[in-house]
Amino acid sequence: MKVAVVSLNSVWEDKKANLEEIERIVQSLHQKAEYVIFPEMSLTGFSVSNLVLAEDFENSNSIRAIQKLAKKNQVNIVFGLLISKGDKKYNSCIAVNTKGEIEGNYEKIHLFSYNGEDELISGSNEVKSLSWKGGWGLSICFDLRFPELYQELSKENLILINIANWPKTRVTHWRTLLNARAIENQSFMIGVNRTGIDGNGLEYEESSCVFSPIGDKLDSFAVSNTIKIFDLDLEQAIQYRKNFPIKKDRQEDLYKEFYS
Repeated sequence: MKVAVVSLNSVWEDKKANLEEIERIVQSLHQKAEYVIFPEMSLTGFSVSNLVLAEDFENSNSIRAIQKLAKKNQVNIVFGLLISKGDKKYNSCIAVNTKGEIEGNYEKIHLFSYNGEDELISGSNEVKSLSWKGGWGLSICFDLRFPELYQELSKENLILINIANWPKTRVTHWRTLLNARAIENQSFMIGVNRTGIDGNGLEYEESSCVFSPIGDKLDSFAVSNTIKIFDLDLEQAIQYRKNFPIKKDRQEDLYKEFYS
C-alpha cells in the first residue's frame, strides 16, 4: 500500500493559502498514493492561542473542502485542524476516505503544557483508530513521548501515525521516539512533520519518515523536497508479530500497580 507523507510548510494562520496548497499537492499525487497525510494543524500552523481559528466540527468549511478533495481524487486524506465542539476547542487529527466521508477524528490527549496548550484548549481521553487497511492508530505531536498510548493503539492496528509540528531544536528526539514506538509495538510508525518557520519564529526541519515493525527506516520515492511516497508491506508486520510475539509476555496487571 502506498502512503504519501507531506512535510507541509504551513502559512501562519492562513487557511486559504494552505488549503490551496493542499489541493495542489493532492491533485499532483492522483493515482500515485492511496493515502496522503499532512502535519498537525495543517491549515494554520501550531497556533493554539488564536482560538478564533477553531472551526465547528459539524459545520466546518475546511473539513468540507477536504471531503470534496478526497472524493474527487479518490484518495484517503489525513490532516490536522483546530476544531470546536460546544464551548470546547480541540487539536484534532481528521481522516477522510475516498467517498468524502469522515473516517475518524482523534482529539489530542497529551497537551503540550510547556507552551500553555493545556490552558487554551481541551484534551481528550479517547483513543482513536481507523478501519483502513491494516488498522491505523492516530496520535498528534506531543503524544509521541507517552508510550502507553501506542501500546493500546497497536493491539488492533499495524500502522501508527503521528502528525506533528515538532521544532528543529528537538528533531533528534522526534526521530528516536518514532523509531522506538515502531520497535516496541512491532508496527509501522509514520511521522509527518511540518517544515519552514512558524509565526512564533520556530524553525522546522524536513524530518517526516516511516519506520518498519523491526525498526528500519524505510526508503521512499521522493516526489519533491517535501513529499515522499512509502510502500508499506503489511504482511511484514503480520509475520513479524507472529514469529516474534513479544506482546504475549506483557504483564498488564503488574503495570496497573505501577500507576495505582
